[in-house]
Amino acid sequence: MKTIRATLLYITRGDRILLVYKKRGHGEGKWNGIGGKIEDESPLRCAIREAEEEAGVRVRDAELCGIIYFYSIYGQDWEVYVFRSSEFTGEPSESDEVSPKWFPLNEIPYDAMWEDDREWLPMLIRGDYFIGRYLFNVDKLISSSLQIVPKQKLQCEYRTALRNAV
Repeated sequence: MKTIRATLLYITRGDRILLVYKKRGHGEGKWNGIGGKIEDESPLRCAIREAEEEAGVRVRDAELCGIIYFYSIYGQDWEVYVFRSSEFTGEPSESDEVSPKWFPLNEIPYDAMWEDDREWLPMLIRGDYFIGRYLFNVDKLISSSLQIVPKQKLQCEYRTALRNAV
């Protein structure tokens, strides 16, 4: 089974974070970051494209802040590159796939998100860099490993992951 490569992008504005409610597809019925599967493009290009397609915003400063390896989500493995941004143009708008909403940082709806989000999303918000591994049984979290890492270690992991994806 081939690992699915994807991105997540979280946009912040002051003390708020933009989340999207998934209306269909992977993660349907959950709040999440903007994201999608990497096509014939870099992870950064994918994150920027998904922000435009899903939420109608153009990000200008997307920064890689994490890589998460998910195992056995509905029988599928995922390698997800997580980005953060605070500079963008356009107003978030609803699409066929998502409905965007700004949340105060102290009111993030973790109970309506993937279980693992409550572990690493605070790190993203603080400006940390991280690498995580999460084992699921369908959509239930079974075990996790999460490390805050120096930016250089994350970049090294990123280069290795990209080489292995070819």
